[in-house]
Amino acid sequence: MSGKKVVEFKGRVLFLHGFTQSSSVFYAKTSALRKKLKALKYQAVYLNAPLKLTPSQLPSSDSLSKFNTVAAEPDEETNYRAWWFRDNNGKVTLDHAINAVRQYIEHGTIIDGSPEDQKIKADLFSENDDIGSSGEANLENFESSNKSELPPIVGIIGFSQGACLAGGLVDQFEKMFGVPLKFAVLYSGFKLDTTLMPEYKSLYTSDDGQSTNANLLHVIGELDTIVGDDRAYTLYDISKKNSHVLKHPGGHFVPNSKLLVNQVTNWIQSVDVEAERKEKQETQSIDDDLLAAFDKLGN
Repeated sequence: MSGKKVVEFKGRVLFLHGFTQSSSVFYAKTSALRKKLKALKYQAVYLNAPLKLTPSQLPSSDSLSKFNTVAAEPDEETNYRAWWFRDNNGKVTLDHAINAVRQYIEHGTIIDGSPEDQKIKADLFSENDDIGSSGEANLENFESSNKSELPPIVGIIGFSQGACLAGGLVDQFEKMFGVPLKFAVLYSGFKLDTTLMPEYKSLYTSDDGQSTNANLLHVIGELDTIVGDDRAYTLYDISKKNSHVLKHPGGHFVPNSKLLVNQVTNWIQSVDVEAERKEKQETQSIDDDLLAAFDKLGN
């Protein structure tokens, strides 16, 4: 059996799922977006949140559907996850969430979840890489490949709590992880209220996004009852210089319609093209400065 042709990706995009979801749930919910990104040579990487919800922490079955999560059968092992919990005082800590992102960026490690989570690694491997003559996906190599052989991390796509986390990482991403991020797409996202956690205030831009390298696309559902307009614009309102808004006529979910997927991916492409143009300009400027310096030496 001959191996499948290796896909040459130009960048990796981290997918951060919502509250009560998991990497496998988010994988299923974003199939159209993922396939379109693959066609544009972006590799999707689905991370698992570090905290697993206990039965007492779960909302009702009706609420789970509002969070765009499917309720498990009574005898089925659950894998509902969260990037953080609020304590009795309404405070949260982001340490575990930030570390989960750091572990992937620095070591290629994705937190284990359910067998379904393991299966999506195999699915992504078979979609994206050469599966070899045996036809079996080498998950260890897929997850922790040599960093120098991997395409750069260029963006984040988050939903709900995952979008809130992504929005809190964008401004300081390069400083925290050593990676110059190009874009973030935030579905049903919102800014973390730092009133009770002033230590996280520094995560966010203080100049309306003017000095933030990455561009943000806020995708807002007009019928979203989980993240209403009062919260949906909280991050946009402090980062208007590097933000765009895309509204859709739905609720609390990632829209999979061809129109909305194309609008999002067209925006990503435009951001990427603009970033490449700026890089070329900066390189040309450096070259011009060097030539000018050599000319002065010759005089």
